[in-house]
Amino acid sequence: MNRLKELEAKIGYQFQNFAYLEHAMRHSSFCNEKKLNRLENNERLEFLGDAVLELVTSEFLFDKYPEMPEGEATRKRASMVCEQTLALCAKEIELGSYLLLGKGEELTGGRERASVTSDALEALIGAIYLDGGFTNAKEFVEKFVLNGIEEKQLFFDS
Repeated sequence: MNRLKELEAKIGYQFQNFAYLEHAMRHSSFCNEKKLNRLENNERLEFLGDAVLELVTSEFLFDKYPEMPEGEATRKRASMVCEQTLALCAKEIELGSYLLLGKGEELTGGRERASVTSDALEALIGAIYLDGGFTNAKEFVEKFVLNGIEEKQLFFDS
C-alpha cells in the first residue's frame, strides 16, 4: 500500500479509487499463486489501457504530422507503442518495482522483463482512465510515453 502511494507521487496522479491502482499492479502469476479469480489480474486493464494509448498516440500523430498518410501513421504508431518502447517508459518510473508477482515470475526476472513491464504500463493507463477519465489518462500518456518518444525510438532502432 505504501509502495503504491509512492508510485502515485512519482506519476503525479492520485487515485480516487485506490483499488484500480492495486489491480493494475497485480500480475497473473501473483493471482495464480494466491488462488485469486483470474479476473483479479491486470490483463483486462491492460486491454483497456492499450486502446486508450492507441487513441492518444493516434491523435498525437494526426496533430504533429498533418501531411503524413494513414499507412505511414499506422506504422509510426505501431513503433511508438511497441513492447520495447513501453518497457523503456515503464523503466523510467521503475514500474517493475511496484508489481505484485508470483514467486516464479519474481525469481526469473519478471520485474525487468519487457513484456511484463510494458503490459503493466498499459494496465496503469487503463486504471487511470477508469479512475479519472480520458483527460487524466491522456495527460499520463503525454508525460510518460509521448514525451521524448523520438529519442526512445532511436534508442531501439540503433
